[in-house]
Amino acid sequence: MKKRVKKTFSIHHWCGLIAGMFILVISLSGVILVFDDDIDEAAFASHAQLQTPAKALHVDKSINWVRAENPGWDIRVPSLPASPDEALHYELRQGQLRRWLFVHPETGEKLSTVGQAHNRFSYVVLNIHYNLLSGTPGKIVVLLVGLALLLLTITGFILYRRSLVKVLTFRQKISFKSRRSMFSSLHRIIGVWALAFNLLMCVTGLSLAITVVNAALKGGPKEVAVPEITTSVDAAMAAAKAAYPDFEITYLRFPVNAEGKIQLMGRLASDPSYYGRLYSKIQADYSTGALSDPYFVRDQPWLDRFLTSLHPIHFGDYAGLFVKLLYAFFGLMPGILSVSGFVIWYYRQQPQQEPKPVQRKMAKVVR
Repeated sequence: MKKRVKKTFSIHHWCGLIAGMFILVISLSGVILVFDDDIDEAAFASHAQLQTPAKALHVDKSINWVRAENPGWDIRVPSLPASPDEALHYELRQGQLRRWLFVHPETGEKLSTVGQAHNRFSYVVLNIHYNLLSGTPGKIVVLLVGLALLLLTITGFILYRRSLVKVLTFRQKISFKSRRSMFSSLHRIIGVWALAFNLLMCVTGLSLAITVVNAALKGGPKEVAVPEITTSVDAAMAAAKAAYPDFEITYLRFPVNAEGKIQLMGRLASDPSYYGRLYSKIQADYSTGALSDPYFVRDQPWLDRFLTSLHPIHFGDYAGLFVKLLYAFFGLMPGILSVSGFVIWYYRQQPQQEPKPVQRKMAKVVR
């Protein structure tokens, strides 16, 4: 074996051993997060369902009492009602804490409260995926694990590059000569098929991890003091729709200090799906309702468009169920590779058994 191949194998070997368990955890949590919205929708369906369908949406009826009853909380509407029988959903944030309010969209009446929404299953899984439930140190570890996975993907390609065509044309078979050879051939086949997906997850995940770590190192959250909203949010939304008919509002963020603005976030109907559902926005003054110039992803430099698309691409939020199922299937591959790689290493540590001598029996001579 050449020195370069030995060095490549050594990098692949040690990265897999050191980061393997973390890759398995991040892989499994990522598969679950592909369906996080569906999980939340199913878990809290009873809170969001209206007994009597609403005839209109009036955010003005509820925003100020929500603000008054929840001082110090960052107030958002993560999704506007998709149908007349769906409640208006407020999400309140305070550091890692989450509180959900379900409000009648027409009357502004409080319907139900989820006081510890940060304990819901999907959010706990999200924190496992982002920081291993360990705060800033965990975020740094996730970043390092992402770098390890990138090295594993690159070194795996170098080691198995001669097998690419054979695997992709289904000519590479699983060897059953021994357990070690079985896991080795399985590792090779899965690694080749998962190569492109793993590289995509590495690039998008590393970009997100760098952003998360950078934000964490800048310090804790600043004090939130949502100012009184004296303008009509409904009028601002109507004005934005009239000025930009192609713009669909999907998410609302309210100012967290006196310098902030109401953010009407969403997407243009003509945008490709991988731009995401909420990365374009129009801002409105919370006291006058005056609209600022829009920020549309499609009008930004190519680098900004690329960076914006990383989040929806990483989590598969840009298409329907079929794409999510593909993400879930291939998302399991890094975890499977971690397990099979460990098994291969384990069997390599076992002492080689000497083959037993074959005793030949003397054939009896028949007279």
